[in-house]
Amino acid sequence: MVRRRLRSFRSFIYAIAIHVIAIALLTLSLNLNDRPPSSKPSSQIVQAVAIDQNKVEAEVRRLKEAERRKRKDEQARREALERDVASAKQKRQAEEKRLEELKKEQAIVQEQKREQQLKEVKEKRQREERKKQHLAEERKRIAQEKALAKKREERQQAEAEKKRLAEEQRKSAAAEKKRKEEERRQWELAAALAAEEKARAEAKEREHDQSEINKYIKLIRTQIGNTFNYPERGLSCELLVKMVPGGDVVDAKVIRSSGNAVFDRQAEIAVRKASPLSVPDDPRLFQQLREIQFVFEPEV
Repeated sequence: MVRRRLRSFRSFIYAIAIHVIAIALLTLSLNLNDRPPSSKPSSQIVQAVAIDQNKVEAEVRRLKEAERRKRKDEQARREALERDVASAKQKRQAEEKRLEELKKEQAIVQEQKREQQLKEVKEKRQREERKKQHLAEERKRIAQEKALAKKREERQQAEAEKKRLAEEQRKSAAAEKKRKEEERRQWELAAALAAEEKARAEAKEREHDQSEINKYIKLIRTQIGNTFNYPERGLSCELLVKMVPGGDVVDAKVIRSSGNAVFDRQAEIAVRKASPLSVPDDPRLFQQLREIQFVFEPEV
């Protein structure tokens, strides 16, 4: 930076010198042009130009000397400035080095402090983790003991309840068995009595029904015999007669022939002629007479 300033200053001095010389020459030329023509001999003109030239050269020498002195002063100032710059640079470097060292020391201290803090945090976390683990293990142990105690109690209660239920079931089963045996005995006794009574009633009813049926079959034979018209006697056939309520005959046919087709045919005709046949009003009895088969043998 100092060198750039010196070069700029030197160029500035050179420019001033050139401008001074140019101005001097221009002034001289103007003075010569403004003067009226003279009758002086040319030697005077040459002398005047020589004198002006000497002035210019003297001015140039003066300017050069001034430039030299300025350069010398500038050199001295520059050297002083460079010394100041070097000293400042040295001081700055020393300060930077000191600051760098201080920064390193502070960084080391901060790192040590950070490491110490991390160590303390880690140790604290480890202590807390150990404490949590210990508390968790203690809670787990207590919970396991409670669970085992509860399980033992539940098992004991379950066994006691099982025994109680088994005893109740045994007693209930025994009572139920006794009750069922008594019910079965009573039912068997009642069933036997009912069956016996029913058998007697059914036998009596069958006897009564059979008596009634026989009576109506006898009446039906008589009715058919009254309408039978065949001179030959001593023959018989078995008839199947079907009736509807009221005694109307819907079908009559020989199911066992007498051996005489005319006799058999007359027997069927006699049944139809006797319709309606005598039947009981009781529907139950009529059901037994709705379809009857009997041996038809006309009286001699």
